[in-house]
Amino acid sequence: MDIRESSDRFSALFDRFLAKFVDYLVALSLEHAGFLLGSSWLAWLAATAYLLMADGLPGGRSLGKRLAGLQVTSQNGEPCSLYQSTLRNSPVGLAYILGQIPWVGWILGLAVVSLEGLLLVGMRSDKRFGDDLAGTVVKKVAGRHLDPGISPGGDRPSPGSTESQSP
Repeated sequence: MDIRESSDRFSALFDRFLAKFVDYLVALSLEHAGFLLGSSWLAWLAATAYLLMADGLPGGRSLGKRLAGLQVTSQNGEPCSLYQSTLRNSPVGLAYILGQIPWVGWILGLAVVSLEGLLLVGMRSDKRFGDDLAGTVVKKVAGRHLDPGISPGGDRPSPGSTESQSP
């Protein structure tokens, strides 16, 4: 493996960890919003459901994966379904559920997440246990843009340019 390959692999792994971190922040936000509204069980259920089904959102992209420019697909290239998302995120959901146990839960949850992370880093296929379980792969989305009005070719002129737009 040359330096470029290891750099590309590190970048891909960093994007995946960043995406999962953002998804955890979304789940924690859902949980805290529910606590503020006075329904702790509903809040916990909403946060757990988001973590399990997030990759089954339209296009196979959770909020974290959208920000990181990633997409979860099945082996045949179709976007991840809600069922596949629930299967692939069951270890993460288990960690979140274990984290609710007083005193030792956070240690058990951290152990599950650490095992998933070690499997991801250690496997040459860049698949974690959840990916193998659900038959999914994570891919970088080509030509991602924050502005949906711009095509990957950049058809719209940049602001301040002197090109005229046709009506």
